[in-house]
Amino acid sequence: MTKMVLLLMASLVLCAMVGGSLGAQTKSEQEKNLKVVMDFWREVLVAHHVDLAPKYLAKGYIQHNPNVATGLDGFVAFFSKFPPQPIPAKLPNQPIQVFQKGDLVTLIWDHEGKDPADPSKTYKYNTFDMFRVDGGLIQEHWDSAMRNPPAPAR
Repeated sequence: MTKMVLLLMASLVLCAMVGGSLGAQTKSEQEKNLKVVMDFWREVLVAHHVDLAPKYLAKGYIQHNPNVATGLDGFVAFFSKFPPQPIPAKLPNQPIQVFQKGDLVTLIWDHEGKDPADPSKTYKYNTFDMFRVDGGLIQEHWDSAMRNPPAPAR
């Protein structure tokens, strides 16, 4: 199976896990959820304006990425190390797929990396981010991140 198919399957499994919240929102509410996620991505993650995080993240925000502490404070602590940049009018790199179902928004991203077996070559791969939005705020986030290795000793 391709990595894209596996990511889509993982996204569907996560949707099923939180299935009680699916289908309870109108199309208009789902579109508002997508706007919250895309604006958050553009303003906070791309432009590093963590001062805007409370505009998008619930205080009790649940983070499933193993490298970032859960909660709004954990998010701000992790992402504050990146200097703010001008906020772009639109995302410089758009997701290749967007899925909305109930209070969930899933983004699939296309990437290219150096082939570890032959650094003169590159290969394509995908990642995903899924958000649960309620009351106009991101309540929960899942992604395909794995634990980062510890920083080398100095």
